[in-house]
Amino acid sequence: MPTDTMNPATAVTYGPFIQAAEAQYSSDPSVVNPAAITKMPAGYTLVRTIQMTDFFGPEQSRVFYGYVAVGGDPVTAVVALRGTESTMEWWDDFHWDLVPFTQIPDGGNVAQGFYDIYKSIGTMAPGQQAASAPSAFAAEVARAATSGLAAGLDPASLPLVVTGHSLGGALATLLVTELSATTALKPQAWTFASPQVGDAKFAARYGGLSTVSWRIYNQVDVVPHFPVDVLDSYQPVTTGYAINSLGKAKWSLSCAHSLNTYMHVLSPATVPLDQACTGSGL
Repeated sequence: MPTDTMNPATAVTYGPFIQAAEAQYSSDPSVVNPAAITKMPAGYTLVRTIQMTDFFGPEQSRVFYGYVAVGGDPVTAVVALRGTESTMEWWDDFHWDLVPFTQIPDGGNVAQGFYDIYKSIGTMAPGQQAASAPSAFAAEVARAATSGLAAGLDPASLPLVVTGHSLGGALATLLVTELSATTALKPQAWTFASPQVGDAKFAARYGGLSTVSWRIYNQVDVVPHFPVDVLDSYQPVTTGYAINSLGKAKWSLSCAHSLNTYMHVLSPATVPLDQACTGSGL
């Protein structure tokens, strides 16, 4: 795993992509496949939308979860995955039994809740009216990202960033693992507040991939320290980058976990802190 120096200024450029996915879902959770992402960063074109299935016992529901966009200079494909938003998704998050990550050889074991969601993810053309269904997500992302760039570009040289917050960070980690191991793409991973995803074997497999990866975690945020089990099987993937919001944002579970808090601590001069997390406790 390359160990390039983590650049906070680069990290915060990916936060708005995640925030756009979160805002899109929050504006109307019933819209599974929006034709446009209202608050997506300027200069990027929406290529695909991303859906997943939330599970709550026998109940299942297809929902919007993120998107693939292409743009910037140099031209880059960005996969943005939002964090946990609904009670059903929190229920899914708490399924921590370890199960094999069979998408790649010797993939180790990962949390069942994350894996069940990951297996359900598919992509759609923006605004497409057909029913959303699970699909070969990594292959679809690879095709979508490549088709969104100049024709004839070598996939091995395609700039591709996968970014996510909270549960989205865990799913981004799984996607980067599969893309790196099974395609010519070399995606970068920039995650915020990601939980631990799998066991030591999975972490070692991930660490052996030839890609840039930063798992940014707030030391006073509880989410990056989960899941836990009695055997202490879970292990965070490389490369971790610790921040600490104490003295910089009001302490609460929600403020410590907020993507805005992460971005503010990384770049206080350019990212204002949300009003709800200012005040007492600083």
